[in-house]
Amino acid sequence: MDIQFSQFRNQQAQLHHNYLVIGGHRLPFNEILNFGNSLGMVSVKSIAQALEQYTRLSRGECNPQFAVLIFTVTTNQRALDFYFPMTQMFTERESNSFYQFVESIVQHSNFDLHLIGENRIDLTAHTPLGVRYIVAGHIAEIFFRRRDMAERFFTAPRHFQLYATARAFEQDTGVAGGDYNPQRESIQLVVARLFEGFFGSTAGVCPFLHEFGHMLDHFEAGTGKMGSPEGLLPGLSPKDGAIFSPRARALFIAGKRLEMERYIARYQRVSTGTELLPIGHPYVFQNDGEFIAGYLEMFFRNPNYFASQNQDLYMSFVELFQCDPRNAWPQDFSFYINQNRNFYLSGQQPWKSYLSVPSD
Repeated sequence: MDIQFSQFRNQQAQLHHNYLVIGGHRLPFNEILNFGNSLGMVSVKSIAQALEQYTRLSRGECNPQFAVLIFTVTTNQRALDFYFPMTQMFTERESNSFYQFVESIVQHSNFDLHLIGENRIDLTAHTPLGVRYIVAGHIAEIFFRRRDMAERFFTAPRHFQLYATARAFEQDTGVAGGDYNPQRESIQLVVARLFEGFFGSTAGVCPFLHEFGHMLDHFEAGTGKMGSPEGLLPGLSPKDGAIFSPRARALFIAGKRLEMERYIARYQRVSTGTELLPIGHPYVFQNDGEFIAGYLEMFFRNPNYFASQNQDLYMSFVELFQCDPRNAWPQDFSFYINQNRNFYLSGQQPWKSYLSVPSD
């Protein structure tokens, strides 16, 4: 059966006794799918086996997209393009380089990823291949043009604790479905949350990206250790050594100050119109750590709106990571934009902010 991968890649497959249902199509296990030159021939039975692994490990809580199931069967990393919007702006050569980078992270001795089941059972040996590559791919998107930054980051073990079920997460001190645990120096995330933002036509919410922002905030690039958060990404502090960017820091300070001024104006009800709205939700204004994590995620999800509202802050990220995601996003992921604007326009009172602006 000939099938267009792009038509089904973001959809869930439903597993039945001897067939799969995907996109309204009932596919018997003995069917062979032909994806053409890009992904070749794939048996439905092998896709079902890949899905069954996720279902078994997560007790049915994680039912990922068709794309990662195809990757599991074929090991063709281009099946994962949908999870990494930056690939939309890459040349073929850059795409190959990107996935080589992803592979190098997966194989890195300091990429310490564990899968934990209920009652703290170690399921790491059973971690689906796609889970490792999606985590590594999100990291690769950020560091793709800053390999020097990635090299600094991986000078010591970096810990990623994923949980097979929500109950397993709660049993191991997890908070709110995902968090960065500074005592363990680890991101903690329910594995199903890796996939929750990818069921639409474009990539959406990305809890891992947000928590990775917190991890980078704790990372001291100058020493290679994890330390106290300062609301800064690597390269924004003079203590960061060779990767420090004075221009990115200056732009960041100017842009953050502007966001603070806009937020305070809303908090004090000085500004009530539709103009000069803060970009982020009040949640990210509660402290410097949430600010940097929230704006990092927005940089990679609604870059056009971000740039139009606060050019200095946006360009600080461009300068820092040497990339401009607007080239990969003809249209932003609008959920964050609408959710945040709706709050400020609703008349609700924003809560008090505890942000600070770095001194020069």
